[in-house]
Amino acid sequence: MEGPLSPPATSRRIALLLAYDGRDFSGWQVQPNRWTVQGTLGEALATLCRAPVGVTGSGRTDAGVSAWGQVAHADLPEGFSIPVDRLPRILNTRLPGSLRVLDCRSVSSSFHARHSARGKIYRYVFRHLPASLSHHPLATPFSAPLPPNFFLPRAREASTFFLGTHDFRHFSVASSLPDDSTRRIDGILWEERCAELILWVTGPGFLHKMVRMIGGYLLEAGEGRRPLEEIPALLRKGAPPPFRAVEPLPPDGLALARVLYDNDPFDPRTQTCYPSPHVAPDLPPAKGGTDSHG
Repeated sequence: MEGPLSPPATSRRIALLLAYDGRDFSGWQVQPNRWTVQGTLGEALATLCRAPVGVTGSGRTDAGVSAWGQVAHADLPEGFSIPVDRLPRILNTRLPGSLRVLDCRSVSSSFHARHSARGKIYRYVFRHLPASLSHHPLATPFSAPLPPNFFLPRAREASTFFLGTHDFRHFSVASSLPDDSTRRIDGILWEERCAELILWVTGPGFLHKMVRMIGGYLLEAGEGRRPLEEIPALLRKGAPPPFRAVEPLPPDGLALARVLYDNDPFDPRTQTCYPSPHVAPDLPPAKGGTDSHG
């Protein structure tokens, strides 16, 4: 379960910067009889503190989705004396290799990993392959193949329709939709890096599978299998579903790159997954960390 909103008066709140290989976990959130990121980290903290410790994340990642910069907070019990700068090394000896604490900072009790966040950056990695190959021996497993007939300018044009505030109910899972499926997309950026094509998506918050479904739609649009004039109609509140359902991209290529805060508590050197400045000139650079959050 998520940690309490208000910590005990005698506790000490910490913020943790996490990276994990999502293929090894059934998502972020604790589930019965499933190996999850939240559950694994909570158990490691409880063992270290010799008491139950609630862990609250900036948001949930689905099964198979990885993270370069997930953020969580936890409240350490009274009397816990290990210096916070030693916690990453100590916790990592108690965690599997597919989950690592990159940084840990003391923060004020007003800091909340989810409620204090002002945005998130996700990235999806595609890999270029020759038409004769379905797999490259040196390709990263955290990517998906790009169809040979994909036309990037068309996908870029399609991306512009998603910017701003819209009803994204057709780009999520119907069974898990909240009462209000309106969300805002601040940026959709495409970056070419050698044999990779990276899709960056930024916004304050996302619906279940929303980034993967937007990516799946843009992939089909780039192949010419989706008419661009269909997009505004799909994003209108109360719009009927598309004739052909939107298919999400596989989770392997998706990662939570970074969580944005007005006063980022972490060392910028630990936040290495970020669009190149020439691709994302309007996104704020990582700020220097401090030991407290106002």
